[in-house]
Amino acid sequence: MAVTILDVAKLCGYSKATVSRAFACPEQVSDKTREKVYAAARALNYTPDAIARAMVRGRTDNIGFVIYEKQYPVVLNPFYSPIFESVLQTCAQHGYSLFISSDRDLHLPNGQTCVKKQMDGVILAGHSDMQTVLDLQQQNMPVVLLNNALDLDHLLCVTTDQYGGAVLAMRHLAERGHRRIGLIAGNFSPHVYMARYNGYCDVLREIGQPIDFRLVQSIEPTVEAAIACTSLMLSLSDRPTALFCTNDTIAIGAMKAVLRAGLCIPEDIAIVGFDDSENSRLVEPELTTVHIDKVAMGRIAAERLIAQIEQGPAEKQVIQTDVRLIVRQTT
Repeated sequence: MAVTILDVAKLCGYSKATVSRAFACPEQVSDKTREKVYAAARALNYTPDAIARAMVRGRTDNIGFVIYEKQYPVVLNPFYSPIFESVLQTCAQHGYSLFISSDRDLHLPNGQTCVKKQMDGVILAGHSDMQTVLDLQQQNMPVVLLNNALDLDHLLCVTTDQYGGAVLAMRHLAERGHRRIGLIAGNFSPHVYMARYNGYCDVLREIGQPIDFRLVQSIEPTVEAAIACTSLMLSLSDRPTALFCTNDTIAIGAMKAVLRAGLCIPEDIAIVGFDDSENSRLVEPELTTVHIDKVAMGRIAAERLIAQIEQGPAEKQVIQTDVRLIVRQTT
C-alpha cells in the first residue's frame, strides 16, 4: 500500500494540515517542525503529490514555450534553438519546468484558444495573432511575446533591434560601394518584417538610391525558396551587386544560387544575413550577418514571465536587445 500524508503525520506527530503546509508553503512552518516532517517523510519514502501541491499553492511551476507552427520543431530551428535553451536554463534556475508546443496546439476545434496542459504562464515565440494573446489574457494567463510585438495593454514583448540591425547591414553594403542592393525578406511576423524592410528602404534613401521593386521579394524563409528567388534576380540584365537577406537561412540559399550561377562571392555578389546563427560560420565563405543576442532574449523573456507569475501582471512594455554587425567573407 502506498504511503500517504496521513502516515507521515502519524509518524512525526503533527496534523495532516501541518504536514501539507511543510511541503506546500515551507516558509510558514518553523525550522524544527519542517525538519521533523521531512525526516518522517524520508523514513517512509514519501513523496508529496505534485498535483496536490499545485492545488494548495495555486501554481504548477510549469511554463509553456509556444512557437509559431512554421518554425516548429524548435530544436531544429537555428534561430530559436539557442533562445529555447536559454529559457530552459533560466526556468530551471527558478524552479520551473518548461514544456514546448506549436501554436496549433493552443487552438481547440471550436476555434477557442486554451492552454491544454496546466501552465502558470506562456511564452509565445514568433508570429502570434492579437486574438490569441487576448484570449489568454482573458483567462488570466501571464504571457510574454518573444521576437514579436503587439500593441496590447499589459503585454510584455521581448524582441531585438530589428530596424537597427537592418540599417547596420545596409550601411555596410553601401560603404562597400553597392547601390543596386536586393532585399530577400522572409515572411515573418509583421513586427519583424516591417522593421527590417523599413531599415532597407531608409538606407537606400540616405544614399539617394530609388527603390527598384524588382529587387524586393518576400518568400518563405527556406533555403529552397531563397535559391529560386535569387536565381530570378540573377537573371535580370541589371542584376543586383549585393543582397540583404533577412535571416541566415535565406542568405545561405542565396549563396547557393550565386555559386551555382558561376559567380563569385563577394566579388560579383555580396551577401549579408541576419541572426548570426551557427550556420553562418559553417558555410564557406563565412557569412557576414547581424548578430542577435539570443541568450539574452531567452533569459529576459523567462525572467519577466516568472515575475508576472509571482508578482502579478506587467505593464505594457517592449524590450529590445542590442544588435551588432559581424563582418565575415561574403562582403
